[in-house]
Amino acid sequence: MMKRPIELLSPAGNLQTAKAAILAGADSVYMGAPRFGARSAVGNTVEAFEELCKFAHIYGCKVYAALNTILTDAELPQAVAISNALWNAGIDALIVQDLGLMSALPKNIRVHASTQCHISTPEKAKFIESIGFETIVLARELSLKEISEISDNLNCGIECFVHGALCVSYSGQCYLSHYIGGRSGNRGECAQPCRMKYKLLDTNGREVAPPAYYLSLKDMKRIDRLGEMLDAGVSVFKIEGRLKDENYVKNTTAAYRASLDMQLQKRGLKRASFGTSKYSFTPDLKKTFSRLFTDYHLDGISRGCSSFTTPKARGEFIGKVKKTFSGGFFFENADDVFSNGDGLFFETPNDNGFGASVSKINGDKVFVGKPNDAIKIPQNAVIWRNKNCAFENSLSRKIERRMPVQICVSDTQDNFVFSIKTDDSRQIIYNFTLKKSTTVLAENFDTAKDKISDALCKLGATPFLANSAKIESNRLPHLKISEINDIRRSLVSGLENAIISEYENKRKQYQRKSPTPIEFTTPPFDSDARANVLNKKAEDFYKSYSVKISAYAPESKEPTPQGFPLMKTRHCILRELNLCKKDGKFPKDFKEPFYLESSDTRLKLHFDCASCHNIITEA
Repeated sequence: MMKRPIELLSPAGNLQTAKAAILAGADSVYMGAPRFGARSAVGNTVEAFEELCKFAHIYGCKVYAALNTILTDAELPQAVAISNALWNAGIDALIVQDLGLMSALPKNIRVHASTQCHISTPEKAKFIESIGFETIVLARELSLKEISEISDNLNCGIECFVHGALCVSYSGQCYLSHYIGGRSGNRGECAQPCRMKYKLLDTNGREVAPPAYYLSLKDMKRIDRLGEMLDAGVSVFKIEGRLKDENYVKNTTAAYRASLDMQLQKRGLKRASFGTSKYSFTPDLKKTFSRLFTDYHLDGISRGCSSFTTPKARGEFIGKVKKTFSGGFFFENADDVFSNGDGLFFETPNDNGFGASVSKINGDKVFVGKPNDAIKIPQNAVIWRNKNCAFENSLSRKIERRMPVQICVSDTQDNFVFSIKTDDSRQIIYNFTLKKSTTVLAENFDTAKDKISDALCKLGATPFLANSAKIESNRLPHLKISEINDIRRSLVSGLENAIISEYENKRKQYQRKSPTPIEFTTPPFDSDARANVLNKKAEDFYKSYSVKISAYAPESKEPTPQGFPLMKTRHCILRELNLCKKDGKFPKDFKEPFYLESSDTRLKLHFDCASCHNIITEA
């Protein structure tokens, strides 16, 4: 495994959120392309990417565009045109799923393999690397051991999710939304049927357990496992959440920045960008959106990943309701705990919970909802807070990210030279010259020195930070404060342009490696509809590796065979219910197969207990 700088990769639904993520400490950000992203609701213009790239590259941060749906023959030329426009706008890589698009792109465009490529084995990872992907996203379900086994034999970047919402299926291998309502996750339109309530029935129609959200998972949180993931070979730590708001992205990015920096320092590793972030809040992952947390099989397949009782955000645990009144509840020291507008979630063992906002606090009385709602809160309900207004207000304050620079004043025979240089590994310098013939010399050197140094170092509204200027001249010009300010602005602008120019020159030198021939007896991937081929270019690509695609993707409208897997998952409902058959805990009077049933859907469950890979098919 090649050593490389370590990236914290943050999500962004738009330009403003992307900039906030960078200021909060991200080394890279990813946003949806104008079209064909796996979150179709959050596409961004080429112009937005262009502005973002200039902002990001000053800090050495990378910008990735998600263009990661599967494409029809008609869409492929449009996707290539968008890709070229995004590359010309300054992006550092495209995140791609469709291998037809991958093979159609010019060699000067860097590509990363999307999580939808379903990379879960060393063989599949080696194949994906061999065809030119520079970074690959591994399946979320993999353990530390499995991640290490994959990374040991690769030279490309290894990217893993560390935080955010979890798909219950292996990414790219879920066809449930398309089957139920024609909205395909692989086309960026998932309707999230995994967050619906289902009955769990045996073949005779008996309920195995009460109706619940059997396919709903908790959210991922691996902030305490980053060191182990580094040791396993992970080089890009990815936060999920392109549909989340700006405050969520700030909070999660700041939290993971602090934790990752500690682990990098212990190992003598470098982060991939520059600058230190300063903010007026203390990051706290409990205080923003979550369905509670799981580290999701990092130590191997285990229980505790499910969120059966509700698919909604619970957030931070507050306590239990002990005494209620119509429209609210009593809580000791309520003024210190709650704020008007806080979002609360009330949950009891006998229902699925409900949410309400705090409308007023009077002593120990907390009123929720509108005055006429008269919400009745159950006794002993558990209180969670999924919106903390005081914390949200602290997140809304300005974040600074500053990079140290060296400012110097020297002279030659004819000129005074003002210089500014990055105080990091880039060592980029910009000089501003002032002709001596146009200036008057200062009469008091010490006074001029202090005046010039103080004014040049007032860099508060810039990405830079300097404590004092180095004066290497025996004489100094007599300058007004306004003149020194003009010089400072020229230095800052010149250095920014120099940084961007050098970054751009290196970026434009990139050429993707030619595919490395790989021979395999059996392809390390499914070559039927699960290969997600939707265009002739992708089919021909596989054919060049002597792989015949037996069926186009389900989204092609071609009929899929009976028993086609609508979802493949490591999530096991029986295991989560403590009814694991391997442990001998499943009641023998229930008869297989089992079914998930809602008002308009009936799905068949196949439990592969030997591998803990479970399949859902059409009933």
